[in-house]
Order: sequence, then structure tokens, then C-alpha cells
Amino acid sequence: MNSNLSDKGNAGGMNPVPLNELDFLKEKRIEFDSVAEMILARANEIPDKPYVLFYDEVITYQQVNQRANKVANFLKSKGVGKGDVVSILIMNSPEVYYAMFGVQKLGAIASSINYMLKGPEIAYLLDDSKPKIVFVGSEFMEEFAKGYQEAKHKPEIVEVVTSTEHNVDLNQEKLSEILDNYPDTEAFVKQQPDDPFLLLYSSGTTGKPKGILISNKGQLSVCRDMSKIGIFQEGDVMLLLLPMYHTNPICVWTYPIAFAGQTVSIRKAFSPADFWPSITKYGATILMGVPAMYNYVYYSIDSSTIDQSKLKLRIAFCGAAPLSVELINGFRDKFNVEIIEGYGLTEVTGLSTVNPPLGKRKSGSIGLVIPEQELEIMDDNNKVLPRGEKGEICIKGDATMLEYFNKPEATKETVKDGWLHTGDIAYKDEEDFIYIVDRKKDMINRGGENIYPREVEMAIEALPQIKEVAVIGIPDEALGEKVKAFITLTEPEALTEEGVKTYLSEKIAKYKIPEIIEFVADLPRNPTGKILKKELKRMEQEKIK
Repeated sequence: MNSNLSDKGNAGGMNPVPLNELDFLKEKRIEFDSVAEMILARANEIPDKPYVLFYDEVITYQQVNQRANKVANFLKSKGVGKGDVVSILIMNSPEVYYAMFGVQKLGAIASSINYMLKGPEIAYLLDDSKPKIVFVGSEFMEEFAKGYQEAKHKPEIVEVVTSTEHNVDLNQEKLSEILDNYPDTEAFVKQQPDDPFLLLYSSGTTGKPKGILISNKGQLSVCRDMSKIGIFQEGDVMLLLLPMYHTNPICVWTYPIAFAGQTVSIRKAFSPADFWPSITKYGATILMGVPAMYNYVYYSIDSSTIDQSKLKLRIAFCGAAPLSVELINGFRDKFNVEIIEGYGLTEVTGLSTVNPPLGKRKSGSIGLVIPEQELEIMDDNNKVLPRGEKGEICIKGDATMLEYFNKPEATKETVKDGWLHTGDIAYKDEEDFIYIVDRKKDMINRGGENIYPREVEMAIEALPQIKEVAVIGIPDEALGEKVKAFITLTEPEALTEEGVKTYLSEKIAKYKIPEIIEFVADLPRNPTGKILKKELKRMEQEKIK
């Protein structure tokens, strides 16, 4: 890593730099009412600078803006306007930006759909968000068609044609034809900071995903903070490996990179074999990963195969789940790259804390709160706890979501007096570094994908042979956690493990399907009859010892 990232600065301080003092923002606008306005400004200021590298393609800021205008003018011809939802189900590619930015130019709301979802899950999202139009990649057309048939709401479809063939006849339009035939006349519609511009779905504790509505001002707040805290430099290339339906690639990197006027290199998916070659080939200076990714790379790649003369990597970030101090140290020793941890949720536009890139850092901590947010550790009565005491992470600031879409009661439960209650348990040390000690009580984090057990349980319970089911996460060295289901049956041997998995393969995304299924005679309960998942987890821990 570059020496300017060594521990220095005031103890515990984030040391934010005023935006007007940053070289890479000189002669660039830094105040905007909307994200779409910011994209347009950068296209005018640095038209010929590469914004996207995609394998052999180099796409400038001006070209991205022009293609987004073509999409916006198509959408406008279809009656899409301010406040309407348009969904995107596309594999990692520049087309995500053409569609997303095109939607947002009109003041409409772009909504990403997880491309690992199955038909019934897709149907729920269509009926909940009611998009006017959905952009669908060819790879996902067959599964999308199953959801489309099941959904009550039937939006228009635009196919993003790729090399994948299918026999589905749903597509009324093709993105390639839109880009060929529609004008690139500027389509920007003025918006307000409080206007929603993005709708992302997270898993729901009750089994159904919740739409999280994010505002222009929330995203712009994160954009400013990412520049202030020393993440960017002139000439940066950020390697984007995580799925672009996630908060992190969009909110934490796509827009902040544009704000900083730098470049993003998009890969279709993470591949251990492609990891270092793509870093050296595209001159990546910034990388974002999850623990499972760094784990795979650490154990499977020989450091002598890396061309160190071409290595420009300056910062490697990690989020989604805790990373062991041993792996952080091992990665640094093996590859001479230090991994910096941070923390965020979709509900706070993806980022709230980070170990300071230009200041003191502490391994095992999620770092310090970023400048434009407040973070306190609170007890069950919403009182701020002193340093060292464990409580719930609560966050306040412009980056906080507008609401859970169509769920006012859930919004009230989560946001109280402006404070968003994360459900994550942590403490602050004497220098305000934050340490997570427990996550949301039931959530499973499998390789960076959040899975709520109730959603999996509901899918399994639909089988008539099931009497009861309890799903938990169990430790896994590579993925962090794996999914395990404990099942009691109406009759002994009424189902097999393979039978349950086969049934689930059409109902829920592959990553949610339990790797391990154990059929049991009964499940542990408390005196009121509630299943004790803590006891199931304790029993699993005993097996490891």
C-alpha cells in the first residue's frame, strides 16, 4: 500500500479535508440538488475522461450521459415521469448505468432487482413496486418470465440482449434499438434534494423484502463524505466486482466515483483467477470486496504470479461482514495490500463508518463515523450509552432512507426521532472507534449476501410434509456463514434432504437454499413454546469444538 495510508494523524480522527481543497475537485461543481444534475455536470466538465472501463470498452463521461439521454427520451415517450418506478434486472455492465441514469434524469425512481431471485420472488417485487417498465438482461429472461406470469402487475419489458439465448417472447423493446434510434437530446428534469431517486430491496425479517427509498440528498451526502475522508485521488480506477443490484456498488462507489470525477472498471462477476490480472491490466487503485472474496484470494493465489511492477492498488476495502484480524494481517503479509474495513446499510445509503484512509486505523474495528452522519450507541430506551458499553448502533443524517416503500409502520419502528435503529450491537472505544459484537439477531451473512431465516422458513413450510422448520447460520471459513435448516416432519422419512433442495430451487435464490438440512424429532423451545435458535446455534458450536 502507498505510504500515505500508514497510521498517522490525530488519534482516532477522521481528518476530513474541505472539498474546495481537493485537487481532483478543482474547477468542478460540488453542490447539486440531485444526483442526475451531478452526472450531467461531470459530463460537461470532463466529457472525454473515461468513466467506465468494461473489458475492452472505454466509455467516457460524455458517452455515458448521451446513452442515458437516449434511454430517458425513450422512457419519456412511454409516459414515464417524476416519481414513477422503473426496474433494472441486468448483469454487471455499463448498460446498468445507461438505464439507471436515464430513469433518474426524468426524476423517476430506478429500482434494482437481485438477478439471483426466482420467479415467485420477482413476482412479489413487481407487485410491490409496480414499475412502469423493467429492463431485463437475456440471462435472466426465463426466470423473469416466470415471475411476470405470476405477478398481478404487468409492466412493459425492455430486453438487454446478450449472448445468452432463450425462448421467452416477452420483450416489446430492445435496449440496443433504443440506443440506435432515440435522440441523445438532454432530458434532464430539475429535481429537489428530498426527492427519491433509488429504490433498493433488502431481505425482510417477516419473510418479504422491504423496499428502501433513498433520496438525492442522501446519496449526495455520501458522495461528499467519500471525497472528504481521503478515499479518492486524481487518476483513481475503482475495480467493481460485487453485484450491481447491491447498495455498495451503486451508492458507495458508482455515484461517489462520478462526484470525484474518476473511473470505475466493471467486471461481470468476481473470479479468483481474474482478480489480480484485472487489477494490474486496468491499473486499479481502489478495490471493494467482502470477506469471502478476500478469503478465496488469500488461500488460492500464489503471490509470485502477480506482476508487482504493474500493481497500483492503493486501498482495498471490505464490508458486509466482519473480517478476521488474522486474514487482514495475512493478506498484508502475502500481497503487501492492507484491507480497510467499513460499515453501512442500504437504509443509510450504504456507508456510515470506515477506518480512516488518511488517519489512524484499528484492525477489528469498523472505524469511525463519516463526517455528515451521527452515530450513537443506544440502550433499549433510546438513551446514549457511554464509551465501552454495548448497545444498538443508531444513525442520523441526510443519508438516512426516506422510508420503507409502502410500509409506514415498519418505517416508524426503524426510524425514531430521526435516528435509524440498525439492530446491530456494538460499542465505542475511548477514541470513538466502533466495534460490532453482534449482528441483527437472526440475519445470516453468506459470502456478503444477507439472508433472513424467516424467508427461507416460509418457503420450506409450503411443503405439506413439513411440521416445523428453524433456519440458522452456521460458521463457515470461506463464506462466513452457511445456511442450515432443522426440520421436523409430519411423518418420519416423508422427505429427503435432496427433495427439499430441489423444491426450493424454483422458489428462492440459490444462495438462500440451505447447504445443510437436518431432520430432527423436535426443536428446543422456551416455556412459552418459542423455538430457541440460540440453543440450535449453541449445539452447532459444540460440534465444532
